[in-house]
Amino acid sequence: MKKKIFIIILFSVLVCSLVYRKDLKRLYNNYQEFRVLNNSIVWSSEKKLKFSDFNYEPEKIQMDNVAVTVGIMSVHDISKKITHRSTTVFMPKESFITNKNDSLILRIAQARFDLCELYRRKMELKITSLNKQNIESINTDSITKYEELYYALFEKEWDKFNEIKTNELSIGLMKMEKYLEQELN
Repeated sequence: MKKKIFIIILFSVLVCSLVYRKDLKRLYNNYQEFRVLNNSIVWSSEKKLKFSDFNYEPEKIQMDNVAVTVGIMSVHDISKKITHRSTTVFMPKESFITNKNDSLILRIAQARFDLCELYRRKMELKITSLNKQNIESINTDSITKYEELYYALFEKEWDKFNEIKTNELSIGLMKMEKYLEQELN
């Protein structure tokens, strides 16, 4: 009798998982998004990073005295059209500063966060434009490739910024800030 009940329950779970696969995937994605967003600072033009958003680790050695972990949280669905939602996030638990008195550190961190937001917006525009194409030729892998591409482009541009010599950092940072202000407003 117990074996029959177990088999019936197992069969029911399998049938439900097949029938409600999309709903289960959506629920899982929403949970993942909640977890990331709950432990992050979401980009906003009104909110600027502050020293208290970082772990203070004076013993660590890091270029520019700061490690800024940012990313793009994305969720998408493809049915009759592509639905894509993304957010730029700063992860405080994974970011640190080695000096609490240098305002240049915060400016560098904010520039990285802002640059990530800029590439998130570019990615959104590209993915939204895919709705104008034949939707049947687009799958989840296509969307994921665009997400990876735009994050890689963000990292490439940030790497170029990191190549600036120390004695030219202030000028390079001012140029980056001006560029980001123009693009994000």
